[in-house]
Amino acid sequence: MRKRSITSYDVAKAAGVSQSAVSRAFSPNASIAKATRERVLEAAKELGYQPNAIARSMSSARIGAQQKTGLIGVIFTRFEDPFFARMVADLSRSVQACGWQMLLFTVDTHSEVDSALNTLMQYKIDGAIIMSTILSDQMAQTCRAREIPVVLFNQSVEGLDVNSVQIDNRGGGRLATECLVETGHDRIAVVGGETGDATLMARETGFVEYLLEAGVELFIREEGNFTFSSGREAGLRLFSRRESPDAVFCVSDVMALGVLHAARFELGLQVPQDFSLLGFEDIPAAEWPGHSLSTIRQPTRRMIRDAVNILVDNMQDLDSSPRRERYKGTLILRESCRKRNLPEATQR
Repeated sequence: MRKRSITSYDVAKAAGVSQSAVSRAFSPNASIAKATRERVLEAAKELGYQPNAIARSMSSARIGAQQKTGLIGVIFTRFEDPFFARMVADLSRSVQACGWQMLLFTVDTHSEVDSALNTLMQYKIDGAIIMSTILSDQMAQTCRAREIPVVLFNQSVEGLDVNSVQIDNRGGGRLATECLVETGHDRIAVVGGETGDATLMARETGFVEYLLEAGVELFIREEGNFTFSSGREAGLRLFSRRESPDAVFCVSDVMALGVLHAARFELGLQVPQDFSLLGFEDIPAAEWPGHSLSTIRQPTRRMIRDAVNILVDNMQDLDSSPRRERYKGTLILRESCRKRNLPEATQR
């Protein structure tokens, strides 16, 4: 037979206190005598009782801005991308360091975000961080009405009145172009993302804008979907042409690694002897000796820290104005690009 779970009523009976005293004993800021708390905790230890954090948050109805459940909802997409896997790990640590717990929800497309946020609201979250995807204006209004602050991470929406934290994607794209143009390339290709993603389009726009300013015509554009395999396929298409590019910029490192694999192991090309390759994000694998991928680094730890601090501040002051933070990227030169003296670059 299944063993019955120990409840707070069992602990109350063993400790000789009320059930509400048990609840207060497990709430750090609750008013309860020290001796009573110790008696409750000792009884809980003997019985093997652990409070159900989710159930406690569900039972704590939000009454204005004063009552908090200690839960922050996080919605993100592209779970297979190692950049975002690392972001979620760092975000979880930062959220917990501020005294909150994180409820994670993954989505495949932008259109699923509103539904995911509705689900998270059932857990009476105190705030939400939405990573690299967006929410609708209607959902933003719903969040404001329910006093649930939101931070968009690595995304922004023109005219949407919510907090946002992101790299200067257009400026990062420009850095990539400067690197390739100033090192003598003139047949420069880009592997962009699917249309409709403002972040990716901004990277590509900045890249192409500076190409035009420098008097260089974009050689060819290919498209991927933020996966290694799509980068590999784009690389095969790029170098199956009669005249191939002498440089490739990918709007994500994962796709750049796919291009690198296709070039080296399927087409017998050498990097950077046959072409230079540049990515965007600086995921851990970019630095591996077998890859040594040049890239545009995002200050991700600072961005995460600021996103959490902005959300916490907004949860404590619901009347505060939305903040929009932008950060400069850094060019990291490794072995996949030709090198010249570029003072703004960090060579590794």
